[in-house]
Amino acid sequence: MNLGHSLRLTRIDVRRMLRKRTDPDRRLASVVSVGLYALLMLGLTAGGVYGGRALGEALAAGSLEFIPTATAVAVRGFAGVVWVITVVVFGVRAVGQRGTLTNAEGVLTVVPTPEAYLGHVAGEYVYLLLWTLLPAVGAGVGLALGTGVLWPAAGVPLAVALGGATVVTAAYALGLALRHVVTRFPFVARHKNGLIVLVFVLYMAAIVSGSLNQAIAALFDPMAASPMGWYADLALVGLPNVALDATRAGAVVAATVAFAAVAVAAGTAIADRHWFADPALAGEDEDEPAESDTIADAVTPATTDEDWLTRRLEAVVDRPTAALVVLAWRRAARAPLKLMYAAYPLFFATGVFVDIVQTGQIPAYLPYGLLVFVAWAGGVVFTLNPLGDQGSVLATTLLSAVTGRKFVLAHVLAGLVVVIPAGTALVAVAALLSPVGARNTAILVGLSPVAMVVAAGLSVGIGTAFPRFEATNVTRSMEAVVPSPWAFVLFSAHVVVTAVAAVFVGLEGARELGVALVAAVASFALSAQVTLSTTALYYASAVALVALLLLPALSYRYAVRTFDGYELA
Repeated sequence: MNLGHSLRLTRIDVRRMLRKRTDPDRRLASVVSVGLYALLMLGLTAGGVYGGRALGEALAAGSLEFIPTATAVAVRGFAGVVWVITVVVFGVRAVGQRGTLTNAEGVLTVVPTPEAYLGHVAGEYVYLLLWTLLPAVGAGVGLALGTGVLWPAAGVPLAVALGGATVVTAAYALGLALRHVVTRFPFVARHKNGLIVLVFVLYMAAIVSGSLNQAIAALFDPMAASPMGWYADLALVGLPNVALDATRAGAVVAATVAFAAVAVAAGTAIADRHWFADPALAGEDEDEPAESDTIADAVTPATTDEDWLTRRLEAVVDRPTAALVVLAWRRAARAPLKLMYAAYPLFFATGVFVDIVQTGQIPAYLPYGLLVFVAWAGGVVFTLNPLGDQGSVLATTLLSAVTGRKFVLAHVLAGLVVVIPAGTALVAVAALLSPVGARNTAILVGLSPVAMVVAAGLSVGIGTAFPRFEATNVTRSMEAVVPSPWAFVLFSAHVVVTAVAAVFVGLEGARELGVALVAAVASFALSAQVTLSTTALYYASAVALVALLLLPALSYRYAVRTFDGYELA
């Protein structure tokens, strides 16, 4: 085995990863990316020094009421659970883009699989160290300064480096095995997108129900007793008032070498089978448009049984518009990953859902928050990137007989027909189960369709003005064509500002809070005392609300005119 080949592949792999963040063709994005990384590392390292020193001083002074033996078990359990979580993270990377070699045919022709595999895994290891080593050094130095014990300054980064080696070798072998199942077994490969959505739903359910926390808690004691928990001994042995074991610290070093060797051998065997196996769907042209995936098919009469949706919509709109609506639905169904990002805001509300499950009560603010969310999601799903969603058939779409009015109306209807019933029902159920009262429930239910129509009209214009045609990462390992950042930010800002203006107009208590916040921010920005009355805020919000509600009509008209005059470069 030629380790020089592996090291060369590692250097190439790391260089490629760095170039993704420092692309000279995207200078501004590269500067921002590097700057954010530098600030984050500086903050984490400085925070590690400060927090480590404070903890070390408290341990040395005995001011923390810790039982040394129990503390050691807790630290080992924490280290073991972090090990498991990190394995999951890097395993997901291996299932996705990192599970295959760049230019695999060329590399595997001239380099044996063990050398290629070791080089690729070493690249993942370097990636892990880029994010963890400096903060570990900071925490170790802080603990050494606080306790007067020198070992943590070397022990913490050493434990991170050795633990990271076992994490990456185990995660990559497991992730590659799962990737083989996903891409080489016909049933799984055929239903991959649906299974991803199912996993996402189950993950959210686990968070909301508290099952995820219970699972992590159940891992604590077993991981504390396992060798993976011994990295805590290696990192922190010698600290006062913590009964860590030097024997375990030494044993985990030898165990790391043995574990990594076995994991690399197992991973090499998996890679040898996976990288040389044909995909389950090999020979099928996945990019070939299916029936009614082009405008030429869309404008033809609907005669087959599978076009019953088109025939029903023809009772309301003309045939091309109806066919375009169904076409948008079919594309969404075939690529559900494009829609998953619309659920991202739900991550920020997981705490609310956990409280609901635990208390059995829905807070009064939730129906209002859901109204804003369904309006936002309704605008995002089908109308925030209408041109980019056409993909390779955009030229055919522009050259067809479909007008801008039909094209824009079809995309707006495609979203509204789905989200108005679902969104209104969601808001209604939440309002009925919450203490908002019958009057406010009726208002919320009545406003829901209006809010979604307004949002859809605005988003289609913004999406047309800022189209995006290239794929981007929806998750760390899955790509899809999603709206551009400018479209996303502008549309989200409009929805939030409109919601705030409506709240200020409709709720007197909110105006009193708004006056205090606006005055505080203005006084800080202008370095002078600023006062504002609730009446002035009411009229200002009312004027702003009227203007914001008129924008969607202008945005819709802009989208129609842009499509009619759109030219490909």
